[in-house]
Amino acid sequence: MRFPTELVAELDLDMPGIHVLRGPRQVGKSTDLKLLIDRALDEGHDARSVIYLTLDLIEDQPHAELAAAIKRAKTLGRSPSVSLILLDEVTAVPRWQTAVKAVWDDGTVRGDVLVCTGSSALDLQQGAAERLPGRRGAGSDHLVLPQTFGSFARSVAGTVPSSPKLTVADLMTTAGRDMLRDAQVHRPALEDALERYLKFGGLPAAVAEAVAGEPEPTDRSKRVLHDSLLREVQRKGASVPAANALLERVARSLGSKTNWSTMAREMDVPLGSRRAAQTSHHTLRSYIELLAGGYFLFIVYFLRADRATNNLTNDKKVFFADPLLHTIALDHVPGVAPDIPALIENAVGLALYRAYESADRLVETFVAPDNLHIWQTARGGEVDFAAGPGRTLDLVEVKYRSNVKRQAGSATARAQPGRPAVVATRDQLDFHDHYSLVPASTLLWALG
Repeated sequence: MRFPTELVAELDLDMPGIHVLRGPRQVGKSTDLKLLIDRALDEGHDARSVIYLTLDLIEDQPHAELAAAIKRAKTLGRSPSVSLILLDEVTAVPRWQTAVKAVWDDGTVRGDVLVCTGSSALDLQQGAAERLPGRRGAGSDHLVLPQTFGSFARSVAGTVPSSPKLTVADLMTTAGRDMLRDAQVHRPALEDALERYLKFGGLPAAVAEAVAGEPEPTDRSKRVLHDSLLREVQRKGASVPAANALLERVARSLGSKTNWSTMAREMDVPLGSRRAAQTSHHTLRSYIELLAGGYFLFIVYFLRADRATNNLTNDKKVFFADPLLHTIALDHVPGVAPDIPALIENAVGLALYRAYESADRLVETFVAPDNLHIWQTARGGEVDFAAGPGRTLDLVEVKYRSNVKRQAGSATARAQPGRPAVVATRDQLDFHDHYSLVPASTLLWALG
């Protein structure tokens, strides 16, 4: 249940270059590569010119083995035309970028189209941007992420229209408010979809289960995602119990501001060295940023208003990059019920992040978004989200309950006078001069 990325339709199959396709595991990157193969063959490309290497098969092998595998495949193909070389999960090979650089420099693939996929933003960014200078050709970066709530809602409830993909500022216009009013006819379906989205998330396998009417995500879909996360932290040296404890920490702090020291003190199982009595805040931060770099989490910082940048030294909020991870986290915390308002805040933050972060930065800013922040008010309070570049901020406060008082909206609007402000409620739709109260399900759908 996922549409192909733009890469599949738009990649120039005749223009040499090194492309990098990023995204979390199980999001469908391998499917995109197979769709690229179908397209190449449909357009008349010689089958011998298409090379597909699944690099999980040579995981942790020397990078020279990757270079040798590419050369062997090129020799066997002997294609007279530009080759399409697909390297699936390239980050499984340490120093993969050295191998790609070598085969580019020696001319083996200089005239070909290479598409590398991987699940680590940090590794892929370092490999493509820092270690392949001048060797990308016409190549570029692409990102595949789980379905947004708008797409999920349309998948599970066919009567829901496509999201208009608006900003908060758009929603404050006369046309935006008219659209929100008209959308209320779909709110029952959106509410039902939101309840399921908070359990299933947007990964293709889980969405397919939701569409099929499963009441909960299956153990299989949860296990695949959980195993992917465990694989990342184990490669860094943490144990399985420590990884689960880390997930629990994120779940318990969801929607609340925290800091690395507090989260580290609350870890029941130490990360890093098994000899350590407890987790240091430096170690905790390194693991959180590792998981953010792998698209499992994203981190939102308070805005440093004097510079319009993140204040990296103070409190922050850590969110799940897909709701299914929260479902998995609760599997390891017996007796703890989901905190629905916190989950709604997580979903709103994720929707704002994807709506406001610039496309060319989205692939690498889960660790520290450029255009999504927490706003601290003059009296020491906070507005949950301030979204936008520089000082042109749109404000969103999450009050997921019924009968939200007008003071919540006016207080949010006062934080940045003259800027668009929305309060995400449970079921209220109410418009005022300087702010709007909007049901969270409708807001999430409208953001797209």
